[in-house]
Amino acid sequence: MAHLALPQHTKPTLRKAKRATYYHRCIVNKIYFIEYKMKYLEWNNIISAYFFNPANAGKEIHLYLTKNDIIGLARENFNEETEDEIWTDFINSIKRGIPGANGNVIAKAKHAHSKNNLVGIKKADGTFATIDDVPVLYPPYISYLTFFVLPLIESIDNNYLRANNYYGRLNTFLQSNQINENIGTTDFSNNQINSLWEDLAKWANIKKNGDLGLFNLIPFSNANWVYVGKVFSQCVLTPKFLNRLPELFESIGLVPNTFYDDKFLQDKIKNSRTDLITKSTLDFLKKDDELSKSIIQTIQRQYKKWSGETHEEIEEGTTTRKKRNYTVAPLFLQFKANTNDEVIEFSYRMYSSNDYPEDLKFGEHENLYEINGWSKTLPLDFEEGLQLKDNFNKWIAKFPNRDVRLFVSAGIFQLSNDFWIETDFLSKTERMFLLCKNDKQELIKDWGKTFGNGNFKQEDFDGLPENYSLFWFRNPTQGLTEIPLLTLYTEKRIELVGGLKVNFRTYSNDFLPEVEIVNSDGNEKVYLQYKDTDEKIFLSKKTSLNNRWLLSEKTAINADFYIKVEDETFSGNALVYNLVSSDNTAIKVDESKLPKRDSFGRKITTDVEQYCLGSNIINPNIQRQVPYTHLFRSINKDTATQITTAIFNHHCGNRLCDFLSLKNVLTTEEFFRAFEFYYSKEFSEQQESSNFNLTKLKRASLNFYDFIGILDYDYETKSIVLNPPQLVFIPTTKGRKVLLTGARDSALIETIIKTAPKHNLQVEITKQFSSNERLLLPDVIAIKAFKQTADNYGEKNLKAFADELQIKLIENSLPQVAFLNFSANIIEYENILQPINEVDYDWARFAFNTETLKFEKSENKTFDRLFSLLEYKLNEYTYQHKLWKENKCYQIDMNWGRFIALKHFKKDVILFDSTHNKVAIPIELPLPRLLAESIMLLSGLAPDFRVIEEKKYRIYENIPSIFTSNLFSRLGQTPINKTL
Repeated sequence: MAHLALPQHTKPTLRKAKRATYYHRCIVNKIYFIEYKMKYLEWNNIISAYFFNPANAGKEIHLYLTKNDIIGLARENFNEETEDEIWTDFINSIKRGIPGANGNVIAKAKHAHSKNNLVGIKKADGTFATIDDVPVLYPPYISYLTFFVLPLIESIDNNYLRANNYYGRLNTFLQSNQINENIGTTDFSNNQINSLWEDLAKWANIKKNGDLGLFNLIPFSNANWVYVGKVFSQCVLTPKFLNRLPELFESIGLVPNTFYDDKFLQDKIKNSRTDLITKSTLDFLKKDDELSKSIIQTIQRQYKKWSGETHEEIEEGTTTRKKRNYTVAPLFLQFKANTNDEVIEFSYRMYSSNDYPEDLKFGEHENLYEINGWSKTLPLDFEEGLQLKDNFNKWIAKFPNRDVRLFVSAGIFQLSNDFWIETDFLSKTERMFLLCKNDKQELIKDWGKTFGNGNFKQEDFDGLPENYSLFWFRNPTQGLTEIPLLTLYTEKRIELVGGLKVNFRTYSNDFLPEVEIVNSDGNEKVYLQYKDTDEKIFLSKKTSLNNRWLLSEKTAINADFYIKVEDETFSGNALVYNLVSSDNTAIKVDESKLPKRDSFGRKITTDVEQYCLGSNIINPNIQRQVPYTHLFRSINKDTATQITTAIFNHHCGNRLCDFLSLKNVLTTEEFFRAFEFYYSKEFSEQQESSNFNLTKLKRASLNFYDFIGILDYDYETKSIVLNPPQLVFIPTTKGRKVLLTGARDSALIETIIKTAPKHNLQVEITKQFSSNERLLLPDVIAIKAFKQTADNYGEKNLKAFADELQIKLIENSLPQVAFLNFSANIIEYENILQPINEVDYDWARFAFNTETLKFEKSENKTFDRLFSLLEYKLNEYTYQHKLWKENKCYQIDMNWGRFIALKHFKKDVILFDSTHNKVAIPIELPLPRLLAESIMLLSGLAPDFRVIEEKKYRIYENIPSIFTSNLFSRLGQTPINKTL
């Protein structure tokens, strides 16, 4: 079994464990006896950290570890011991337990639980409380609970045991591991073992607020399951099975974001013909008992998280590869109703939490994405069982058959209020429509008699599908048991919706989330209460929705709070929420998290003298920068007439920067979500009529954020790290001017504006080109210095200004020139390419066309292996790029690859206007990382967009000719002279 990676935050604990680990060998009658001294709590810290860590925030945790998993987790804390020796040490730790423990392993587990009050407690010196010199970081009984599950996971050498015989399996397991004890129900009951499970749920879900993972406690009332049921619930569904559940959902025909009741789901799985579910699990599901219900509830929770993707990993020897399956998305019926003319018009929208492929196409319908996971309207006629397919991208949209459909105002989903759209939940408070087949009509009419006067009526519209009836209603008083969709749920829960989530249950204060009471009556008195206080701060109700309440703009930052309902207690009351601000986060961005890069822009881990780090070249060759110095350090004086106060517009491009600084490190998915959140705020008009492709906009924006020096983006690992803020000199014809690069937040910009005049500096704020408005890029912040006596053209003032702000000023180097000089050229890049094993994925394949400069669909079974530049796309986050040349295959950076293809076909495509110092680069040709940053850091402006002779270009302005010739020669390009 491969080693299981431990979260980074556990490393200090592991190092302590390693220092504490030792063994000695005693020779007795020439036999070696090995004793290991890794203490129980050291094992507990390692095992607990695997389950509960920040990477698992909000995820459901099952205490499932195999023997090999446990050995793998502890391996680095031993030297040359065998796996059997490591396992023996674990067993010995279970036998010993925490100092002071007596009795059998069950009693020792209870003793470990008695030390629970020490978890996370810090001593006066700031260090954690210890037992036996080991810090108590996690509930000390977790290793015992994990141990109790092991007999159901590891094979037991006893042919007479039934699969559901827990105590027999436990005792056989104990005997096989030299623990000579016999455990029964009485041991579990006398030691109140259920309290350990209950305490773990309270610690993980409430005390830790789910920030390290959620532990779902399943209570069992049946005497036969009251203890062992909790153990079985951890292992019946193995992690491997849980990971493959999307394949099972797809294979039995489920569609994500659709209502399926538990019985329907159980029957579907029981009757499925698939090897994805083990026989033992199927046997449990065929029974109608508490355990089978808990299994279905777990599967139901996993189903609700299913995005519709079913890509699987195929093991091929020592490696794995991704196999692409179809991404499934539901089609939701919607309609417009003209009540005056009594006419109804049906259409569809697709929904998916996955990013839509930018070229997704269903027949003649393309550029499908609108906002928040919803497609634009698909004007198709009503058809039960409708399916739409894009075979190239492997997406399928399905319209499941139903006898009854519910509709709410589409405005709830931030779509046009003109539409009513399908939903899966019966609302107590919102107006709704119901569409049903005529054979359900009488049943629905009988249900309608339970409504209050005027709250239920049948509609008679032209345009209804044949054999269908439509009803309007509001404020139902009861559900309809014969139709599960019309269940009126009484169990309420609290959710925060609509805000920008920073971390699990933590939101940005930029746009406050709203409080939603699911299954609300609409008359609740909702209040906020800060942790450890008694004051109730009642919230105002949202006027447009009866189940939403609004947080006050005065809600405190970085203060844990609860949302509660007066005189009611239900799910969500005990959960802690938090608001955080981006103010003063940019200055705290950690440079050490940035990856090192070589001259090709590749990540490196080796120690080298010269490398790229963020927006700097470490140890640049200063001598090679001399020919460019006059561009940045003019000898022409610039005298200030009057320092004016710059005006900072807090538009959503600048707000997106706030969020990025707050995160510091994030994923591509998180960037895209934040981009879309702010995009919907900035461009609140309906996107349905827009021709903009939002998927393309998000990707283009992220690239430009990288190239203007805000962040470091690695498209292969999908990781984003913010650059710390710094000031760099930029070209100017008079005096001195510096550009703010790296992370910034609004508080930092306001401080810059306020502080600059004290140093006789002028802040200049320049909005990005209007052609880039929808990319949500930040304003350019430049600071201009003026000639003063003995001030070296204002450089001393700039230095004093930077020192006061605690921002680095790059004085002795010109990063733009350093990037240019450090970057490799195209021949050097070709020389480092190494052949790889050829793999033609079953993902969407695109081939680069040097005429159109685009990656175009390649649907043929074969392609030109003498020369082809190929792109394979698993989804909008996962790409592979390969170059085929003379029947050899190479992994390649896509930006270098495009220019290699142009060089191969001797094609020059870049335009240069020497008179106006402008460069035009085809929009489809982003420059390699270092060269792109070199040219864009000259101004901080993303290049303008323009169509020239029916071709799309990016126009870079104020690019000195010396830059142009040196930069493009590195790409094998000879610029074409043209007036721009």
